[in-house]
Amino acid sequence: MLTATLLAAAQADACEIQSGTARAHLVELYTSEGCNSCPPAEQWMSSIRDSAQLVGLEFHVDYWDSPAWHDPYAKAKYAQRQEAKTRRANAQVYTPQIWLDGKLWSGWPKGAAPGTAQSASSDAAVKLHLAAEVGDAVKLRLRADATANAEHKRFYVALTENRLVQQIRGGENQGRKLEHDQVVRDFAGPLKLPEAQIELRLPDGAALSNAAVVAYVQDEDDNSIEQVLRLPLTECKR
Repeated sequence: MLTATLLAAAQADACEIQSGTARAHLVELYTSEGCNSCPPAEQWMSSIRDSAQLVGLEFHVDYWDSPAWHDPYAKAKYAQRQEAKTRRANAQVYTPQIWLDGKLWSGWPKGAAPGTAQSASSDAAVKLHLAAEVGDAVKLRLRADATANAEHKRFYVALTENRLVQQIRGGENQGRKLEHDQVVRDFAGPLKLPEAQIELRLPDGAALSNAAVVAYVQDEDDNSIEQVLRLPLTECKR
């Protein structure tokens, strides 16, 4: 099983991991604390937080920010990323918006989860290796082995954090307590294969027990996801 493969790799070398024959599905959510229709999507993302088959990235966008409420996790570059994705897919920008394996997906949370609707045990096109060193920043090394058409594929990496809680004091969600998981705190890419090194910033006050690095390889021609890895930083030493 994928879970056993990842755990074994993480235990063998606390801050290194490599892909096996299975590939997880990548789920991207574009959301905001200023959007009153977003909490159900964020709750769904929390429900898949510990899934071995579904790896989540929760991007908070800034276009909902107002004098009434500023989302502390929002960044303009995440809104720009969403705009670029929707323009390429000839789609509209909205929240909440979910992408599955690089394709716009409106099936959540109805029907079968993609981990069961699509095989997660098929041979992956790319073998991916990820190593992390945690200090003031998270230093990452990525390597992809034996991939065809590598000139059309790129690495992306995200630093995520779980168990974030906000008491909302303004805007459409005023008075609500919102809980977030798999929130993207820093992000980098595209980076060229077959090897790359990059640093991501660990937010002030972040607990390593709640943090993880997500790395994936995407085909830039059709946006398909070739490989996905998630490395919890629990065991990494500063």
